[in-house]
Amino acid sequence: MVPAHQDFRAANFSYFPISGIIQALPQEAAHIIEVKAKQNAFIQLLEQKGLKSVTTVNYDTIISYEGCVQVPVTLFISPYDNKNKGFPYTARVFFSPLSFPDQWESLRRRFKIKELIENFFLFFK
Repeated sequence: MVPAHQDFRAANFSYFPISGIIQALPQEAAHIIEVKAKQNAFIQLLEQKGLKSVTTVNYDTIISYEGCVQVPVTLFISPYDNKNKGFPYTARVFFSPLSFPDQWESLRRRFKIKELIENFFLFFK
């Protein structure tokens, strides 16, 4: 990831719940299932909420999704489900989509205004 201009490339972190099913065998190791669940949750979240960018290299179109995740990720994995042949999971991820470079300056201004207002009200406390 490229360093952000004054740390305003990512803004508006919030929690997003993601759920799904990890296709695995009942005897598969718990840490492998956990890794697969996190990876699947990140993929779903990036596709749904991340910044989508499209580039072309040698006549091939590449679509990438970008976002920031703060760890740790809260992960709940249910027991094996015979009907769905996998492990249902729910992840709670603290996520922020990335901002386009032309939005960085407006994010910086909004942050400064918010900071000034908060400091103004602290003066009267």
